[in-house]
Amino acid sequence: MTVVSGTPYARSQHALSWSALGLMVSMAVPVVLIILGIAITGWGAINWVGAIVWGVIGTIAFTLFSIVGAAMRMTRMDLLGMLGNTIARPGSRASKGIGLVIHHMNGAILAIAWLYTVALLGLPANWATGLAWGAVLTLLALLMMTTIGSVHPAMRSGAQDDPGPAAVNFGALTPVGSLLGHLVYGVVLGIGYSVLPLV
Repeated sequence: MTVVSGTPYARSQHALSWSALGLMVSMAVPVVLIILGIAITGWGAINWVGAIVWGVIGTIAFTLFSIVGAAMRMTRMDLLGMLGNTIARPGSRASKGIGLVIHHMNGAILAIAWLYTVALLGLPANWATGLAWGAVLTLLALLMMTTIGSVHPAMRSGAQDDPGPAAVNFGALTPVGSLLGHLVYGVVLGIGYSVLPLV
């Protein structure tokens, strides 16, 4: 079964079975890494406060980079609005606020997943593994953007643009911006946690 989502300006067609698989993979990878990390290395293998704080700070850096990218016309994606539109009315102030909370919660969770990943692999938690993690997150994010229209309520109703494959409906340079933003997140996370882990 296929569905068409998005507005007349930016829409995509989704095969529901493949889209569901793509969404599950993009969201499940970090969660599985956290679960495996806790099961194998234990709760105390990472500094949870440091992970959450630096994950949020890295997300703030990502958000600021995204604002600059939008101002430079690299992309027209409104990530906070798109996240908030899953719950609130598109274009509302509540939508932006909810999107901001979701985005920064994701940043904290992804920082925890990074720390458990490096613990499982016996690697250092530094700028280099943070950078590599940012590259991995780019792939997961673009997979999510490619498939999210199949379940996003505002996209399904035609009130929100569908990102399309690798989010190129928001501009041909959107994947590049996503990569750079996630690398910024990873470097800030890696440097911050390694220098000041907040033990």
